[in-house]
Amino acid sequence: MKRLLTLAFSILLVCGVAAQNEQKTNNSGDSRTMWLGGQVAFGSMSNLDLTIGPNFGIMVGERIGVGGALIFSSGNNAFEWGIEPYFRYYIPIVDRFSFYGDAFVGVGGGDNNTNIDGGDYFNYSLGARLGLQYWFSPSWSVAASNNVFSYESIDGDGELGVGLIFSSVNLSLFWHF
Repeated sequence: MKRLLTLAFSILLVCGVAAQNEQKTNNSGDSRTMWLGGQVAFGSMSNLDLTIGPNFGIMVGERIGVGGALIFSSGNNAFEWGIEPYFRYYIPIVDRFSFYGDAFVGVGGGDNNTNIDGGDYFNYSLGARLGLQYWFSPSWSVAASNNVFSYESIDGDGELGVGLIFSSVNLSLFWHF
C-alpha cells in the first residue's frame, strides 16, 4: 500500500511540475512570440516548376504579427526571387484553428528566357491574402492561404487580381518558438 501511495504521489508531483513548466499556447500562436517556416509549391501550384519560400515572423500583439518571406522559384529555363514583408492579423475560430489575413508588399526579379522579351526583369507586388492555420502541437502549425487581392507589376506592366484562385493555394509549415 505504501508503494502504491508513493507511486500515485510521485505521478501527481511530476504532472504538477510539468504543468507549471508547460507554456500556454492557444490557437492564435500568441504565447509563442516567433515563428520560422516556409512553403514549397510544385508544378501547377506555381508559375514555375518549384517554389520555395522560407519565412520568419514575430508577434507584436495578442493577435498581430509581422514577418517576411524570401521566395525562390525555378523551372522552364527561368529563375525568380523575391522579398515579401507582411502584416498578419489572427482571428481565432475554435481550439487550434485560426483564420488570418496578411497584407503584403513584395519586390523581386528574375531571368525568364521563355518569354518574348527574354532576359532579366524586375517586379513588385502588393496585396492581401486569407489563410487558415492549424496548430497540431504547441510548437508546430500548418497553414493554407490564398491571395484575395493582388497587384503585380513586371517591368512596368501591371496586373490586378481579385478573388480566390484555388490552383495557387499556398501550403506552409511553421515552427513556433
